[in-house]
Amino acid sequence: MELPQSPYKRGADQGFYFGIYLSVMFIASVAGTGMPLLGLAGMLMALGVPFIIFRFLRRTYIEEQYTSNLSALWMQGIVIFACGALIHSVIAIIYLKWIDPTFIINQIDRVIELYDNLDTPSATTVADTLRRIVSAGAVPSATAIVVEMVWLAIFSGSILSLLMSILVRAMGRRRHKTSNDTTINAHHTHK
Repeated sequence: MELPQSPYKRGADQGFYFGIYLSVMFIASVAGTGMPLLGLAGMLMALGVPFIIFRFLRRTYIEEQYTSNLSALWMQGIVIFACGALIHSVIAIIYLKWIDPTFIINQIDRVIELYDNLDTPSATTVADTLRRIVSAGAVPSATAIVVEMVWLAIFSGSILSLLMSILVRAMGRRRHKTSNDTTINAHHTHK
């Protein structure tokens, strides 16, 4: 009898593929600043994240014959996000430090321009504050931004993983119960 894989191993394996997904989503999003169609693709990929996590966890639940406990599924989801975020962070650092080192400043300039065009007192205050941040050299580095992105991905991913784990178990239990009831009824019919 084969022992079930640990949630850490499953999460790491699936996190590799999820990291590739996040990296493609990142590239589509940053390229989308110049090509709106790619930006749309990045946004659609972001909306697809819950479905991908659901599928990973559901596959585990089915492979373990509906016996996975909530904490194991949740931990698997957290590891998927952690490993995926680390892979994504490497791509983000390469892009922000060496491919387009002016990306962050360019985005801040666009936000300043947007707030200037709003022509309201509060918008002007925001634009002036951003200008002071840029002129003071207080813009966060690419590394600092990517580290924050990793923490955000892991934190939000742990919440999403909990919700998806609950959903997987609820749906799986109902389907498993329905298929068992059908099997029992078929068995009694043959008698």
